[in-house]
Amino acid sequence: MGLLAAAVPPGTAAASAHKNLDGLKWSNFSYHHVTDYNDQWKSPMTKAPQRWSNHARVALRNTSDANCNIKAGRYSSSFYGRYYDYHVNGGSTGCYIILNARTIAAEADRFQNYVHSVFTHELGHALSLGHNDRNDSIMCYCRDRNTMTRRQPHDNSDVTSYYTTGYTRKF
Repeated sequence: MGLLAAAVPPGTAAASAHKNLDGLKWSNFSYHHVTDYNDQWKSPMTKAPQRWSNHARVALRNTSDANCNIKAGRYSSSFYGRYYDYHVNGGSTGCYIILNARTIAAEADRFQNYVHSVFTHELGHALSLGHNDRNDSIMCYCRDRNTMTRRQPHDNSDVTSYYTTGYTRKF
């Protein structure tokens, strides 16, 4: 289960209440995997961005010159995944998404599903989605990471609401 490389019932809140104002502010961006993954990681790390890209207003592309860097490693902290954005003088914006292999491996009953769920959730932050308390949302802390691997109807609604006029091309 290791890496190959080191490295609440549904609420009634409006979709706009689930924005993460620290997100990238666009729904079309490039990402790059900083670490290599063994076979157990490859499938979920490929599927999560593809499934977000199936939304009419989202397009994610894996490229080596990306401004969003993805990595996984064994960290002593208890987090599953983390999203960080950054801003550089001159207006450049990017992000880091980090998955904690140690915590995921320790708690996963269905390892690939767990990785897929965590990565899909963190990509949601990059798309400017915030946490919510809806257990029918990939953006909920309380979701079952062993079974919920895809964006849900509520998540689709949040993306559609946030990107009402389509998305801004970044590549």
